[in-house]
Amino acid sequence: MRFNATRFKIYSFTFILLLVLNSCYKNKNNPIVVNYDTDLQEFTNPERGFYRPYGTKFSHFEPLNANTLLNLRAPNPAAGGFQVGSTLTYRSYQFDIFKDKPLTEDVFFKIQNDMDIIRAVGNKMILRFTYSDNCCTPPFNDAPKAIILQHLEQLKPLLIKNNDVIALVQMGLIGPWGEQYYSDYFGDLEHGPVTNQHWLGRSEVISKLLEVVPESRMIQVRAPYYKLRFLDGEKAHPAKAKPLTEKEAFSGTPISRIAHHNDCIMANYDDYWTYNSFHTWPAVSDTLNLKPYIAAETKFLAFGGETCPGGVNGEDVYSPHNDCESEGGKAQHYLKRFHTSFLNTAWSGAVNGDWTNKCIDNIKRNLGYRFVLKRGVYPAVIRNGEKIEIQLDVINEGYASTYNYRFAELVLRNIDDQKVYKMKIDCDTRYWFSDELQTIKLNSEWPELLPKGSYELFINLPDAAPSLSERPEYAIRLASTFQSHSIWDASTGWNRLLDSISVECTMDRKLLRFADSM
Repeated sequence: MRFNATRFKIYSFTFILLLVLNSCYKNKNNPIVVNYDTDLQEFTNPERGFYRPYGTKFSHFEPLNANTLLNLRAPNPAAGGFQVGSTLTYRSYQFDIFKDKPLTEDVFFKIQNDMDIIRAVGNKMILRFTYSDNCCTPPFNDAPKAIILQHLEQLKPLLIKNNDVIALVQMGLIGPWGEQYYSDYFGDLEHGPVTNQHWLGRSEVISKLLEVVPESRMIQVRAPYYKLRFLDGEKAHPAKAKPLTEKEAFSGTPISRIAHHNDCIMANYDDYWTYNSFHTWPAVSDTLNLKPYIAAETKFLAFGGETCPGGVNGEDVYSPHNDCESEGGKAQHYLKRFHTSFLNTAWSGAVNGDWTNKCIDNIKRNLGYRFVLKRGVYPAVIRNGEKIEIQLDVINEGYASTYNYRFAELVLRNIDDQKVYKMKIDCDTRYWFSDELQTIKLNSEWPELLPKGSYELFINLPDAAPSLSERPEYAIRLASTFQSHSIWDASTGWNRLLDSISVECTMDRKLLRFADSM
C-alpha cells in the first residue's frame, strides 16, 4: 500500500488532539462554593445617597467647583451634625433674566462647563430648571408657557449630549423653586383659581420634558396628583389611581418615566400638601389613597427629595413621628416604604439632626440600593470550549433598586500578564428589588479563547454609558467581604469573586499551526 502523507498528517493530528482532550477531561471539575459576609461599612455608590445641593441664578452665575465636589465625595459635614460622602450633585439653574426671551449661547456654555466638571469628578447630576424663588404670595414671577416650551426645545441638544451624567431631571419650571405649587400662569394651588386650562398647560410642559429629556432618564414631579392629572385629565382621582406595574416599568412610556420627588418629607401627616388632590376645589388631602399609590409606584421609579421641619420658624413640628424607630419614630419605615434613593444634605437639619448618632448610619447605608453578594458557586477550572457554570446569590438590603439601566459582567484578569477578558451577564439591576434575593446563573462558554494560566475572577456592574463604563467611580460596589476584607477593588471598580481560578486545556499554538497546515 502506497504511503499517503496527507492521510498520515490527519491521523497524527487526530491522535494528538485526542490525547490533549483526554488529559483535559480526566480531571474532575468539582464546584467551589464561597460564602461571603455582609460589609457594614459606609461607602458611596453612584446615583444614590445624600446629595449636595448647588443652585444658581443666571443673573449672578456661580459655576460648580471640581475640587469642592471631589472633596465632598469623602465624608463631610451635613446639616444635622453627621458626616457623609456624596456622589450626587443637585443642580438648579434659575433662568431669572430669561423670562421673556430665548436662552443665549452663554447659558449653554456655562451649563456644559458644569456638566464637564460633574463628569470629571465622577458624579451624577439631579437637574432642575426654575425661574423664580419668590414665595408665597403673588406675583410669583415665574415664566409663561410659551417661554418654558421654547427654552426646553433649546436645551434638548445639551440634555442629549450629557445624558450620561444626568441621573434624572426634576420637572421644575413652574412656580417658586420649580415646585409647581404657586404660579402666575399655571394656577395658584393654594389661593386659586385653578382651571382645567391651567392643568392642560402643566401637562403640556410635562409632555415637552418627556420629549426633550432622553428616554433613558426619568422626570420627577413634585406631587402625585400632578402625574395623575397628566395621565387621566379631568377624570383624575386618587381613589382611581392605578400605580405603575412591573410589566409597564422601564418601558419608556410616560407612566414608566414620570417619577416622584418630595421636598417636604415627614413634615407632618401629609408632608404639607404633597398628598393634596385637586379633583375638587379647594384641594383635599388624601393620604389614604395617594400614599399607597406612591409606595407602589416607587418600586419601579426614582424617589427622593428632602426632609422638612414644618414649623413657621424652621422648627421640627412632627417629632417624634419623623424620628428614628429607636426613639419611637418611623423615619426608616417611611424611607423604606417609598423606596427612597436620595436625600438632601443641606435641608433639613432640624429633622435629620434627630437621626444623628441614632439611626443615621443605617439610613446612609440603605438609601437607594445596597447589593450584598451572599454566595458564589464556581468551577474549579475553566476550559475553553466547555460551558462555565457559575451561580451568584445577591440580596438588595437597600430601600430601592437602581432606577437607571445597568448590566453586569464577569471579568478574568491574568495574574501574570494582567490581560483582561470580559463576559456580559444577561441581567438588569433595576429588577433587583429591595429585600429580594437574586440568583444569577451562568451556563455558557467564555466568548473568547483564554490562554492557559491563573486568573483573578471579578464581577463588574459598570455604568451603561460607553463614556463612563470604564470609570471605577461609576461602577457599583457590592457590600460584601471575604475573610474580613472587602471584595471591592477601587482601582478598577470591580468586585473580587476569587483570588485565583485556573484556565486549563488551552490548545497549544504549535498544535493549532499544525492543524492549519492540513
